[in-house]
Amino acid sequence: MKWKTTFQVAATYVGAVMGAGFASGQEIQQFFARFGRWGLAGIIVSAVLFSLLGWGMLDLQRRWKISSYPEFFNHLLGIRWGRWADGLVSVLLFLGMLAMISGCGALFYEYFGFSRWLGIFLTGSVIALALWFRGEGVLWINSVLIPLKFIFCLGIATAAVFFATSGDGEGIVVLSNPLVNNWALSAILYVSFNLTLAMVVFASLGSDVQRSGARLGAVLGGVALGIFAFVIGAALLRFPDILGLEIPMVAVAGKLGDWPAFFYVVVLWLTMITAAIGNGFSLVSRVVDTGKLSYGKATLLLLLLLLPIAGVKFSHLVQFVYPLFGYLGLVFLPTILYFWRRV
Repeated sequence: MKWKTTFQVAATYVGAVMGAGFASGQEIQQFFARFGRWGLAGIIVSAVLFSLLGWGMLDLQRRWKISSYPEFFNHLLGIRWGRWADGLVSVLLFLGMLAMISGCGALFYEYFGFSRWLGIFLTGSVIALALWFRGEGVLWINSVLIPLKFIFCLGIATAAVFFATSGDGEGIVVLSNPLVNNWALSAILYVSFNLTLAMVVFASLGSDVQRSGARLGAVLGGVALGIFAFVIGAALLRFPDILGLEIPMVAVAGKLGDWPAFFYVVVLWLTMITAAIGNGFSLVSRVVDTGKLSYGKATLLLLLLLLPIAGVKFSHLVQFVYPLFGYLGLVFLPTILYFWRRV
């Protein structure tokens, strides 16, 4: 049972962070690859922080018997500031879920040649099915899909680094972003933003992630994220011609042939689904906690609000909205460390 929990928590941690922006290469491009080889150092820093803070975060949730993320915010920041954090994170979850669903529509249209709305509604159906089974459904789908997409994406990126022939790693284009202009700060902001999402998902799962072995799972999840991000970063640096593309890792897979690119798109779709499920479960759980709607009605309302407006480019969210929330999330990093080491 311990190792099952460890595996589930590690997979859920990876799933919370490894959204479409991560697997597509867009996040790694924006936060790391644009700084050249220093960006790879930033990835190592982020992996250490993910592991350390993940352990501390789950330790505090177990110690305080947390069952929802507003409750966790209240313990960390106090009731007054906890309410502000609750509201901001709810907006973040909605925007993240919107980007995932709209990205799925774009994949179906641009790479499969199907209707954009087919992709949106098919994705919405899978999300609704997973949310129907609540916390166990979230853990189960992450346990099944995360290892598959992790192994496949890692394999494609590694093969491209060692076996693809084009690209010499020179002439790297540095993509400007006024919100992030230093590799070390970028690494911290990346952890800050994604740790907030992971914290929300774990807190919403409550006792499901407060079992023996959960904290080790957080550490292993942080290590896995670091390995995957490093390989993607190395692949992006080797092929400077693809930097700046909307989905650079599909272009990297394309260096190996049409079939690797096709399968990478399939895996990217699964990545979007798991990220959207984590965000959706956390948001629905928050609505249920208010006592105004049942779980089923809250899930239906969320999907009805999202599906008609699914059309936002996630690259824009990654470039501007994500760093802003990273700055806002900076308050959680020292606060988690403070309370964790306090006892």
